Amino acid sequence: MFGITKEIRGILLSSEGIVSFVGDNIFPLIAPEGTAGDYITYQRDEFSQSYTKMGVAEQRVIINIIAVSSDYERSNSIAALIYDTLSGRFRNPDISVQLEDSTEDFMDDKFIQVLQFSIKQI
Repeated sequence: MFGITKEIRGILLSSEGIVSFVGDNIFPLIAPEGTAGDYITYQRDEFSQSYTKMGVAEQRVIINIIAVSSDYERSNSIAALIYDTLSGRFRNPDISVQLEDSTEDFMDDKFIQVLQFSIKQI
């Protein structure tokens, strides 16, 4: 599950709607200095496991995906596309993706939409 962020990036890049807003500006942790226009960053916030006597019963990863734009409506539109692209869908039927929390902020003249997803593998 440590490689899940790479898969998430690939899924986001497969969305024509997301690409129409940000191109390939989807970065781990932080956007490179000087990144122009809208972009998305992502970071793994948690990786946990639950156990039974037989071993690992479930793995869970929390990922924050952040949509950044200088326009509030665009940031909301990008966040909605991220939600639609990721929620409940995954290539592996043993993996589920659910939105756990969402918040917004304003920093450095940018509107920020933070979506926190829980990804579970059972």
